[in-house]
Amino acid sequence: MLKNIFRFQGQAWRLIWGFACCLVALTLSSYDVFGMRGFTTENAITQEQYEAAFQEQVSAERGRYKLRRLSEEPHLAGTENSRKVTEYLHDAFGDYGLKVQMYEYQVYLPYPLEVRVELVSPTDYVAFGREASWEWDKDSYETEIVQGYNAYSPDGDVTAELVYVNKGLPEDYQILSDQGISVNGKICIARYGGSYRGVKAKVAGDSGAVGLILYSDPADDGYMRGDVYPRGPWRSADAIQRGTVKYIFQHASDPLTPGWAATADAERIPIAEATDLPKIPVVPLAYRDAEPLLKALAGPNVPADWQGGLPFAYHIGPGPAKVRVKVRCDHGTRSIYNVIATLEGTEYPDQWVILGNHHDAWVYGAADPGSGTVALLEVAESLGKLAEMGMRPKRTIVFAAWDAEEFGILGSTEWVEDLKATLQEKAIAYLNVDIAATGRRFYVSAIPSLRALIREVTQKVIDPWTLKPVYESWKMRQGKEIPQVGNLGSGSDHSPFIGHAGIPSISMGFGGPYGVYHAMQDNFYWMEHFGDPTFQYQAAMAKIWGTLALQLANADILPFDYETYATDLMTPLKLLQNSGSKNKIAKDIGELDRLLTEWQQAAGLLNRELSNSLASGDLSAIMEINQRLYQLERNLTIEAGLPLRPWFKHLIYAPGLNTGYAAVVFPGVLDALEHGDDAAVHAELDKLVTALTQMIQGINEIRSML
Repeated sequence: MLKNIFRFQGQAWRLIWGFACCLVALTLSSYDVFGMRGFTTENAITQEQYEAAFQEQVSAERGRYKLRRLSEEPHLAGTENSRKVTEYLHDAFGDYGLKVQMYEYQVYLPYPLEVRVELVSPTDYVAFGREASWEWDKDSYETEIVQGYNAYSPDGDVTAELVYVNKGLPEDYQILSDQGISVNGKICIARYGGSYRGVKAKVAGDSGAVGLILYSDPADDGYMRGDVYPRGPWRSADAIQRGTVKYIFQHASDPLTPGWAATADAERIPIAEATDLPKIPVVPLAYRDAEPLLKALAGPNVPADWQGGLPFAYHIGPGPAKVRVKVRCDHGTRSIYNVIATLEGTEYPDQWVILGNHHDAWVYGAADPGSGTVALLEVAESLGKLAEMGMRPKRTIVFAAWDAEEFGILGSTEWVEDLKATLQEKAIAYLNVDIAATGRRFYVSAIPSLRALIREVTQKVIDPWTLKPVYESWKMRQGKEIPQVGNLGSGSDHSPFIGHAGIPSISMGFGGPYGVYHAMQDNFYWMEHFGDPTFQYQAAMAKIWGTLALQLANADILPFDYETYATDLMTPLKLLQNSGSKNKIAKDIGELDRLLTEWQQAAGLLNRELSNSLASGDLSAIMEINQRLYQLERNLTIEAGLPLRPWFKHLIYAPGLNTGYAAVVFPGVLDALEHGDDAAVHAELDKLVTALTQMIQGINEIRSML
């Protein structure tokens, strides 16, 4: 009886879903295929059919099975379990009819041998450092779960008074200094949030601290936000946010091969000479273990906005709480494996559209990265099935499953450094998904030339909850007529593509309440109950991802919008003009403003001329035009890189020195302003003038070919 009920429910769901698809298809029929960006009238119709066939192939039920397989065991980068995941991915891509290649690199991956935090005064308490086990959850008894640690923390054994520093940002230390409180020689305890954890480690060390404890406060990520695991999606008292403290805002390379590929025979620098590693021991704690430490602090009450969610008034210290922090690691070089699968294009095989997601996880990684890996496999399997039926893309689509992203974006970076010249010649765009689904909220960051395209593609995919196009849900949540696309910083595998190689990039996903980030509880149970119970959002992400790839792979004229690029840069330029140094740089800003206007006008003319070429069907010079279009982004890079972090080559976008993940615009100028170096400010502005001039020349050269 129950089996029949479940069967009926499944059939009913499929009928409802099919009816919804028909409704949305009717809605989308008003979308003007004859004006599809980058396609002739005839080819736009063919493209619509290809995209519809692709989306029909994507299966949420298959995704559920794949995630169960991917999240079955802990698979920390460099371990045997991680190697098993790569073998599964290799075989899966091969089964889909794709050409598959493994790229092996040897990178520095420290594993914890001993991580200890204990309160030694005024009372004794030893932090447990691991998540609790649950009787109903066999995964919580797994012996291969790595204890809570911060990768690349140096070894150390320090005992000192404790100081609470809120979120450990530069402005927090300034507030302490204004109150006459020094952290010199002290151990700091900071909440997660506000910036990347590696920034917190650097700022603490630069401020004279001898150690840093990071913890997740329940006000930010716990019971103050809602029900905690296993009742809800938020962080439970025992859940530890592991994570790297590598300075990814300096570079994303393996610390011992900064700027070149970590192949077996690569030259390696000593660990002591690495420029991207913290100097003080850093340890993460669950808020269960942070509570007795914070409770033991005296000194002044914290400012109102420093008060967290634990049930007592927070104090700053220092003392009387005295804490011991000990870190000891196995500092080994280990093999990592990228799995690269290729669906070769029929007309332009040497032009590549690259889709990437990492496969390594701190523990089970159902959401991060498993949901993204599922979406990647779904795109690959669906396009592979269509290829068997004779429907193949014109350009080559590359599927990349990266290793060791969690340690600092290592796998993708090593591959980009290894193949940089080839990628700069052949790569049209890099499309990144890290976490595909932890909820219903679509988010995306992209280079401005691809923002119009992502808005168009999201009009073609159904939101599983609202049964309207994702674009409409996205627009409604933002409360804007045109939904905004973010800037690309760091924190995922797009970083080496855009930041180091100047390849146009997008990074996207669906988000929601996600309190198990980098914790043991990021497992299949959490996903099935809270993150994406029907697995429809992982399927929706696959549809957006694959449709975006097909648009780029099949377009007659590549759909880059450089007019939007110039327009989007005018606002941050105005903010720079209004900065405290505006009198010193007014002349330079005026020149940049003039060049951006010229760029905008030239790109507007180019857009119209390209549209006219499509309308006329005159595609005689299209091969060279397309190559020049996707390589225009390289004009905004400089081989010497940013002066304070030369690995980053892009002059427009980079992660902020004090944000780590979040992007800043005109990073070289801002770095120089922050350091008060007037000569460097003018030098960086001069580089921008040169880059914008080159961009205008590149646009006009394409126009001359039409």
